[in-house]
Amino acid sequence: MMKNKYTYVALVVSALAIGGCKAPSLTSTEKIDLPETFQEEGDTITMASLSWKEFFPDEQLVEYIDSALVNNHSFLKTIENVSIARSQMRIGKGALLPEVSLGIDGGVQRFGEYTMDGVGNGTTNTPDLAKDKHIPDPYKNLNLGLNFQWEADIWGKLTDKKRASVSRWMKSVEAKRLAQTMLICEVADMYYKLVGLDKKQSVLKEDIRKTADSYILAGELMNEGEESRLSVDQFRSRRLKLEEMLLDTEQQIAETERAFALLLGTMPFEIKRSRFEKISDYTFPVEVGIPAQLLRNRPDVKAAELELLAAKSDASAARKAFFPSLVIGGSSGFNAFSLEKWFSSPASMVYNLAAGITAPIFKKNEIRALWEEAKGRQKIALLDYHETALRSYIEVLNLITSSEQMSLRKSLKEEESRIHHRSIYNANELFKTGFAGYLDVLSADERFLDCELERIEVNIAYCQIHTMLYRSLGGGSF
Repeated sequence: MMKNKYTYVALVVSALAIGGCKAPSLTSTEKIDLPETFQEEGDTITMASLSWKEFFPDEQLVEYIDSALVNNHSFLKTIENVSIARSQMRIGKGALLPEVSLGIDGGVQRFGEYTMDGVGNGTTNTPDLAKDKHIPDPYKNLNLGLNFQWEADIWGKLTDKKRASVSRWMKSVEAKRLAQTMLICEVADMYYKLVGLDKKQSVLKEDIRKTADSYILAGELMNEGEESRLSVDQFRSRRLKLEEMLLDTEQQIAETERAFALLLGTMPFEIKRSRFEKISDYTFPVEVGIPAQLLRNRPDVKAAELELLAAKSDASAARKAFFPSLVIGGSSGFNAFSLEKWFSSPASMVYNLAAGITAPIFKKNEIRALWEEAKGRQKIALLDYHETALRSYIEVLNLITSSEQMSLRKSLKEEESRIHHRSIYNANELFKTGFAGYLDVLSADERFLDCELERIEVNIAYCQIHTMLYRSLGGGSF
């Protein structure tokens, strides 16, 4: 009889295992391949290996970046998200451990005399039973004990869930690095913009002064009959236009300063910055390394990779939900209906231990739907990873080209500016002696102003492009 009983149990367990193990296989992932070099000559050294304090030569800018990393509200929220992800990781790790709880409870209950419980309790209290074992009326129940439940990770399902939570926590850490890199570059970008606006303001003020001198000179020549009212009005009109441009520039400076203070997480304050001439002389490291380093350095690429690993673990756990699970549970403690006998050992000590194997049969459609969803998310994560890596490569390649072109444009604009500056001087001297008309002066002045404004933009863009390149290569060490 006992042998037949064991045979029956074995058959039930085997049926559960066979019914639960019919699970589909996981899809494979593809490894991304990037070109070996960005350019014809590759270099394993990259400027992204530098700390941002080493990369930016401006001490004032470094000080502002330090302040932003401490006070910027968006960045602080990102740090809190990392803490939340860390808590989720602990939950995933905790799933591998048994659930243990301590409970204490007590109660009192009176059964009716004409009920099954009431009659049963009354007949139980027989004279031959020790008095201290009689069931009291009303009935009291005191209980103190430890309870535990543990699911054995036979197939590694809980381990997969733990791996997914760890990967997502590491992804949040990379998201923090990305947010930090973005913040550093945004502070630098706005700082350079302020320097450019300062120079633009200075150029406009100087041009207004020169135009005012030309206006006075044209007025004197008109009084002498050598020039007409038209020339005077033209110089006056140009001065008004320049003053309007100056007001607009000053408004941009004020708004940018307030935006810069907000970026630093502070109230508006006087922002100190370097002069344009100093910024124009800056040189930045140009070592971009090899494309494969993007996969190790860029936080967004690493975050996409970690999400892919998490999705793969999720899919593996969803697949193993088809398998049977073994749950072990039990409790032990003290139970009595008398306070005096509550902790009598071993008389009041109780315990139980149980184990069960369950396998999904009628819930397979639901599990299969979750499995299909997990597979879909894994494919999406793989596509996101490939897209992020490819976009990173194209972004760096574009910035390398822009950096080279911007360097050439800087040289050309410097030479053009010198020529226009000489033209202005010659035009004004010829105008004083009557060998040139007011249109020559205006034309030379306009071309010089346009050239100066373009030169400012090119120099500032040169700094901003290298900042973007630094970010695109991974943002450096922190």
